[in-house]
Amino acid sequence: MPVPTELLKTLLLKQKQQTITEQEMVLLRLYLATAGAEAALDAVDFSDMPEAGGQPHTPADVRYQRILQAIDQPAEARSPWRKWIIRAAAAVFLTAGSAALLHYLLPPSATPVQMLTYRTGNGEIKAITLPDSSRVWLNARSVLHYPATFNTPQRQVTLEQGQAFFDVAHDLQHPFIVSSGQGVQTTVLGTSFTVRVDSNTANIQVAVKTGKVSVKQASHPVAVLMPGEQVDYDVQQSRAAVSKTDTAAISQWTSGKIVFTQASFAAIAATMQQLYGLQVIAGNTSIPRNRYSLTIRYDADPVKLLEVISVINGNRCEWKNTTHTIAVLH
Repeated sequence: MPVPTELLKTLLLKQKQQTITEQEMVLLRLYLATAGAEAALDAVDFSDMPEAGGQPHTPADVRYQRILQAIDQPAEARSPWRKWIIRAAAAVFLTAGSAALLHYLLPPSATPVQMLTYRTGNGEIKAITLPDSSRVWLNARSVLHYPATFNTPQRQVTLEQGQAFFDVAHDLQHPFIVSSGQGVQTTVLGTSFTVRVDSNTANIQVAVKTGKVSVKQASHPVAVLMPGEQVDYDVQQSRAAVSKTDTAAISQWTSGKIVFTQASFAAIAATMQQLYGLQVIAGNTSIPRNRYSLTIRYDADPVKLLEVISVINGNRCEWKNTTHTIAVLH
């Protein structure tokens, strides 16, 4: 049976640090007595551990001899029969017990968990059920990453871009964390809230519908929010603005429509950018003072929708280029 290089490296490191037990030293000697020990040593990466008696680039055969000398085996040199007995014992022991001891000695490593990614396109909403039965509604032009299973003390997902409404399954033992880039994290135990990430402006908005959430950047508190509260956080300036918000409106968009009542031009422009990737620009100084009352449905044709928006205040829409990415209202 081949010598397990991971276990061999662990034992050598323990021997150099003088933390090796008597039983582990016996096992190390057994491994080094096997026919494949020299080849196994050649496969060991010594760059992150002290090497016995030489440099990492020492030839394998020289390194092997120096390590043998370092663990002190004078009895073998005096008795040729002893080396044969150790090798025979090693063959039996490796076959019967090395796997169990490898599991015991090496620190447990979590099995790699598959990461899933969901993206939404223009005017698209996607409902997702997470492994813990929490529900997520992903708004248009958004990107969410999450593990196929939650196997750590924390349930963590990443909203890379866009907006998502979370209805989190209650679990006191496993906090739910939404990472939003730039080290910003929203932590809950069980509640419903939205997170919106604008990667272009480095602005993050969190609004709470039910429950209580904590927002931090790295280890620095940003805000603790209760129902009907939201925070707009400028990541670059480390500046937070907490305000009141309508709880009914927080998740309204998950139905596929948004109802505006006397909304500002800035709010309409931001919505068109978020839903369809269209940049809407004010063509004169009066446009930003306009107010708009209308319902925007996600399945609407954005070009026709902008024509309707223009007519509300007697304006006209002019497209800057043929790809319809920039519209100017006059």
